[in-house]
Amino acid sequence: MFSLVSRFTTSLMGLIGESASSAEVEIRVEEIRREMLAIMSELPDQQGARSAPWTRVWAKVSRAANIQTLWYLRIDLMALLSAHCGEHVARDKLAAITKMFRGVLPPAQMARPDRRRQSKLRPLE
Repeated sequence: MFSLVSRFTTSLMGLIGESASSAEVEIRVEEIRREMLAIMSELPDQQGARSAPWTRVWAKVSRAANIQTLWYLRIDLMALLSAHCGEHVARDKLAAITKMFRGVLPPAQMARPDRRRQSKLRPLE
C-alpha cells in the first residue's frame, strides 16, 4: 500500500513540476522575444522603411512558437546586428540574450565557452 501511495505522490509531483516548469518556459520565451525585438528596434531605420532582412527577422521572432525556435533565430539576429553595428557589438548584445536561455534549454544545447578564446583574453603574468 505504501508503495502505491509513494508512486502516486511521485507521479503527481512530477505533473505539478512539469506544468510549473512549462509555465516558466512560456514566461521566458516572451521575455527573450521582447528582448530580441527591443534590440532590433534600436537599429537605424534605413530611409524611412525597414530593410527586407530586418522585416524577415522581426516576423520570425514575433511568430516563434517555442524556445528552440528563438534559440536558432539568434543566428539571424547576429547576422542582422553584425551588418548594422559590427561583429563585436553584435556579439556583446547577443551574449546577453544567450544568458537568458540558461535553465530553459537542455544543457547540451547551450553554447559552451570557447576555451581557446578565453585563453587568448587572459592577461600575461
